[in-house]
Amino acid sequence: MGCCCSKIDKVIEITGKICPYTVMEVRDALKGMEKGQVLQVITDYKPAALESIPNLCQKKGYPIEVKENPDGTFRLLIEKKE
Repeated sequence: MGCCCSKIDKVIEITGKICPYTVMEVRDALKGMEKGQVLQVITDYKPAALESIPNLCQKKGYPIEVKENPDGTFRLLIEKKE
């Protein structure tokens, strides 16, 4: 699954946070967004970037793209679908 969009509608930075707070913040951010909008998430918590947030997106049917940055953070792009 990958986002085809380059337009980012909302950005949240959750560096320094661990699960379950990372997933809760992503879920809450997505709740306030419209169908088709893209959320960018910046995190430094590898389990959230590679497991828990992608699992949430899979359950919801939201396309997600995960990229690891050279500084050890992760950039996630999530497209809200309904």
